[in-house]
Amino acid sequence: MPPHNKQKAENGGLLFLDGLRGLAAFYVMVGHARWLLWEGYNEGFLKHPASYSAFNKVLMYFFSLFRYGHEAVLFFFVLSGFVIHLRYARRMVEQGMAAKFDWAAFIWRRARRLYPPLLAAIGLALILDNLGKAGGFAIYNQHTPYPLINHGISVHLDGGTLLGNLAFVMDTYVPVFGCNGPLWSLKFEWWFYMIYPFFWCLTRRSVALAAGLMAALFAASFFQTGWPLLLLHDVFTAMLAWWLGAVLADIYAGRLKWRWHWVAVGAGLPGLLALRYGNPLHDLGMGLIFSAVLAGSFALQKRQLRLYWLEGLKPLGDMSYTLYVTHFPILVLAGGWLMSRSPKGLLPQNFGWVWVGIACTMMFAYGLHFVVERPFLSRAPRIKT
Repeated sequence: MPPHNKQKAENGGLLFLDGLRGLAAFYVMVGHARWLLWEGYNEGFLKHPASYSAFNKVLMYFFSLFRYGHEAVLFFFVLSGFVIHLRYARRMVEQGMAAKFDWAAFIWRRARRLYPPLLAAIGLALILDNLGKAGGFAIYNQHTPYPLINHGISVHLDGGTLLGNLAFVMDTYVPVFGCNGPLWSLKFEWWFYMIYPFFWCLTRRSVALAAGLMAALFAASFFQTGWPLLLLHDVFTAMLAWWLGAVLADIYAGRLKWRWHWVAVGAGLPGLLALRYGNPLHDLGMGLIFSAVLAGSFALQKRQLRLYWLEGLKPLGDMSYTLYVTHFPILVLAGGWLMSRSPKGLLPQNFGWVWVGIACTMMFAYGLHFVVERPFLSRAPRIKT
């Protein structure tokens, strides 16, 4: 098979990654809808469990499955490391030490990918947060009956915060803009991209050298002292999980001759062990587990078992980034409005508004992604990087 056709066929086998990306974004959004549009478990259900019908109890336990949003973001990191490095891993397989890194084109692609939806999310937060504050909704000033919401939602709309978010230093030097908490992960993505070319130079010479240095920097991130920049400390707390995806790309491209089923076992077991120790190994443990999931999926592909049901979710994957960065301000405004309608400022006991919130944010993100996401992506039939 000619190289071009071979790569096209391989990329067809990667379409299921779009489905996984979409499911991860959907998972995060549903978890936030549950949190912001329902009274909650501790502050609601446990205080009056008898008022819940059997059906609503089933829904409560169902939606409780969506409370691991932070872990879902770690899947984004692993997947991002894979798709970013795959292009360059293939280039190194074809060209060896003669392979070059297209610095300017790489940075332009990354900026074109991140900034349009981010700017839309910032504009949306500016509008909706000001509407909510003008309406006197308690959710915007930490005066709700729900301590977790009061602790987790604050609004920062000043110019310094805006500039810090555009420079991707949120949650290190400035807060996230508006109430849009999920933007925290974009800081990591952007700086993973900016640091990656240096590690590409290392991995071109030695995969072990690059991985060893990444592991050493992760270990050093256990300590805040000694780092020249707090930003670097923060980034390297999570970049090893991202680099696991890059290692998977080296295997997929053929740079590493490792069998997928052994990779799945070799990543999954240490990942489970790391979870037992909690922080600071929790996120790395989840990165290893997600790496095992991807390796297992590639093992199935090797056995000619295509994951067609995930490939069918490609439209969800196409809108996933827009959904991720825009859903939270919508749900916060909806939650604030719901509390304002209650004499005691409470959220509903039933899950009707959760379903409404899910539907509305999905429809909004689907329409918006045609404006701020799809026009900036390549139309070539390959996994988006």
